[in-house]
Order: sequence, then structure tokens, then C-alpha cells
Amino acid sequence: MTPDGLSHPEYELLHAALGNGLLARSLARAPGGWRDLTEAELVHMKLSARRRRAVLALQVLAKRSYPELPRHVLSCSREVAAVYGARLAGLMHEVVVAVALNGRSAIIGEVQVAEGGAHGACVTPADILRSMIRMGASAFILVHNHPSGCPVPSQEDVALTVCVARAGAAVGLDLVDHVVIGARGGGFASLFDLGLMEPPKEKTA
Repeated sequence: MTPDGLSHPEYELLHAALGNGLLARSLARAPGGWRDLTEAELVHMKLSARRRRAVLALQVLAKRSYPELPRHVLSCSREVAAVYGARLAGLMHEVVVAVALNGRSAIIGEVQVAEGGAHGACVTPADILRSMIRMGASAFILVHNHPSGCPVPSQEDVALTVCVARAGAAVGLDLVDHVVIGARGGGFASLFDLGLMEPPKEKTA
């Protein structure tokens, strides 16, 4: 991790391509992530033509190496765990992913909003909501792993969930669930299933 909490591999990759630490930090902190920034957005960020080409090339390479998400409806926490368990259960550091859903609860994309050490990752509601709004989500799910193995939500997990749910509701974005993935063999836990978060209020026409 960099001193200001950025994912070290992402920062190093961008720093190497751009040759500028400040630009690398700016890109790594872009709402919704740097992987989907358009050329127009890169122009707005005052990147030179050479640096824009470098970032666009990195986006292509990153997408080729990134696992494709199944474009299906997520109807329960078990399906969420099936999609993300294989990817997150074996990690030795904590990762927080926000999964964007459309109005039919189908996956339309995801953003890794935080990456930390073995004992946690620092993320704010603003980090999450900026990403989901930029992706055009109607609702979203949070997923993160516990490298310790036990998926039981911590007090910090519950507090973040409540805070994000309230902030999302204020801007019309429903937090559907927060699923915690344990280390290999540790299973998973759903804060919704455990009654640790309120269900989204039904929208009136």
C-alpha cells in the first residue's frame, strides 16, 4: 500500500506507465476505478496524448486478464458467495468489492473499492457510492473477504454496512446485501441473512 492507502500493485503499474506519481494517484483514486475511464475523461484529467494511449493500452490488458463476470441475476447470498468465493477466499489480504446491479438485480459490473492487509481495508461510503453512481447502478452489493478464515461480520463491518445503506438510500441506491467470504473452507456470512441490516424500502411509483 502507498502512504495514502492506494493498492500498491495498481499504483506501481500506473506510475511505471505514466512516469508521474501524482497522476498515478489521481487515476487510481478515480471514482469507478481507472480501468473504465474514457479518453474524454483522461483529457479532462489533463493527460498528454502519450499518457492517454498508455492508460488505454493498460485498460485493454487488464480487461483481458480479469475474470469475466456472469451476467445473471443474483437472487440470494449463496449465489453471491458462489461467484466471489473462488476469487476472494484464497487471498491473504482483505479486498472490498462493490457489485453494481441493474433494476432486475443482474450484475452490470464491479469495482474493487479497497485493498488492505490481513486485518482490514480502509474504505468510506463515498468511495463506494461514487463508483456505483458512475456505473449507473440501480442497486449494489458489497463483498469482502476475511483472510483470518472466520466470515462472522465484525463490528466495523456492521457499522460500515449501516452507514453505506443509509447514504445509498439518500441518493436512491439500495444496498441489497453485504457478503463476507471466509478463507478457504471458512464459508460465508450475509449481513442481510443475519438480520444485521434493514431490507431496502420499496420504491413507490
